Amino acid sequence: MPASEIFFVVLPGTMLMDLAGVAEPFRLAGRFGGQFRLHFVGPRPQSKTFAGLVLQGVEELPAALPPGAVVFLPGVPVGGDNAPRPAAALVVAWLQRVMRDDVVLCTVCSGAFLAAQAGLLDGRRCTTHHAYAALLAHRHPRVRVVENRVFVQDGLVYSSAGISAGVDLALHLVAEFAGPRVALEVAKFLVLYMRRTEADPQLSPWVAHRNHLHPKVHRVQDLVIRDPGATWTVAALARSIHTSPRNLTRLFNTHVGMPPLTYLRKIRTAAAKELVTRSDLSLERVAEMSGFASAEQMRRAWLKFEGVRPTDARPSRRVNQSAA
Repeated sequence: MPASEIFFVVLPGTMLMDLAGVAEPFRLAGRFGGQFRLHFVGPRPQSKTFAGLVLQGVEELPAALPPGAVVFLPGVPVGGDNAPRPAAALVVAWLQRVMRDDVVLCTVCSGAFLAAQAGLLDGRRCTTHHAYAALLAHRHPRVRVVENRVFVQDGLVYSSAGISAGVDLALHLVAEFAGPRVALEVAKFLVLYMRRTEADPQLSPWVAHRNHLHPKVHRVQDLVIRDPGATWTVAALARSIHTSPRNLTRLFNTHVGMPPLTYLRKIRTAAAKELVTRSDLSLERVAEMSGFASAEQMRRAWLKFEGVRPTDARPSRRVNQSAA
């Protein structure tokens, strides 16, 4: 699979944390199997950031973007008028030339103003830092500004609220491009937990139930996620952290909100769902690879955690239903 091309636009006044915060998750994803190629582009070969540090080696704004590229617009100072500064005006004109329907656009904090000036947010839902939401709505009345959100997705346009919200957005995209397990490893390395907003899909089972700080429970969850098809028992999982099955169950109920076997079945169901939606394997083979004793046991777990049958998730079935 070719690497995904990620372009970070660097302008004079770029907020350093907005830039580094969204770039680092993609860089770290390479350690865990993600494939991303990072580009730092802008109208000038060097730019003085908002903090005063000068960034050098900035690449030229490309004449065209490859299909499936991702463009990030980190936050920049918001001036007192609606006219963009010369460097920002060049970026706005560049966005108007190169953005296509197959390119993902992401804004961080006040980076939304650049996208709005380019007309790329007209008629779309978006968010920005709470201090700028009213100003964005005032300057660009065709933009549907949503307040009090970590990030918002509208088609292939994503917008995030501020510094830490940009990291949440980057982790979300790592999960979309490289899979939730890669994003989870990156989040753990950064000592973060993954958040979603009510505007986004339900939290993936791979990253759910991790918003706690108990290291031994995290260790057991890691074991299950890395090999859900293994012959796990409560006793075996308890031995891995040198505790008793009874204590492990108590720890899971306290920190995860469910017994360890329930968590194991949720992860096995998530693994089975990936196989069902991405392959033509039989349900019996999927059940075996995911750690279920039989296809019938997998169906019961699927109905409990997904609310549908495994066959309903087959891509061919969805196509047939839509055609009908």
